[in-house]
Amino acid sequence: MKPVSLCLVQMGTKGLELVKVYPNVLPEEILNQIVVKSMPFNAKNGDFASSTIGDAVFSGYIFSVPSENERDNIASLVAVYNNMNYDSNALRKVFAFTIAELKKNNVADIETLTKILPNLYNGLVNGRLKIKISSVITLEFDMQYKDEKDVDLESLNGFGKDLWK
Repeated sequence: MKPVSLCLVQMGTKGLELVKVYPNVLPEEILNQIVVKSMPFNAKNGDFASSTIGDAVFSGYIFSVPSENERDNIASLVAVYNNMNYDSNALRKVFAFTIAELKKNNVADIETLTKILPNLYNGLVNGRLKIKISSVITLEFDMQYKDEKDVDLESLNGFGKDLWK
């Protein structure tokens, strides 16, 4: 479940715009398509959407960004993969947890997300997320990948076969 890249997209004054990509290894035409497809029409806070662009596959978690002076904005945290061999449910949980914790601590803004994007990427690559936001806020999340779950399913299936002999 190691993404090629993470992207942060938000609704700007002239439409959807790419705020940051980490690491910046994707071709410009792929990035442009991700921006367009990252928030489907009628997307709302908490939605999770997946799509493909050529060989690339991406999933994005859509969330609201609180604003003090104006109405809340909408943004999407997007993970890009080389193929469909990743656990989208685990990714959704990681993104939902990250945004929920940031909102709980009143730091769910574009500036904070831009700052932690490299750490979030490294956490997804390593399977363990630990991001220090401030002296009192640290996000921690351990990820189980699909391969690890399959091992458990195999042992349970074997147990079931032994049980019914």
